[in-house]
Amino acid sequence: MWQYLITGLIVAAAVGYTVYRLIKYFTDPLRKCKDCASSCGGCALEELKKAVEKGKGSK
Repeated sequence: MWQYLITGLIVAAAVGYTVYRLIKYFTDPLRKCKDCASSCGGCALEELKKAVEKGKGSK
């Protein structure tokens, strides 16, 4: 019986972590900029990126 409890806890932790990572991934507006090698000169997300960085620096 305790094997089912441990298995259930491990599965619940894995599902919880997966949901957490999916929410974090889809709520990050700059996720497309993470692998970008350009200097963001003509990027449409450049202003948003600057605003996020400014917000992180003021906290």
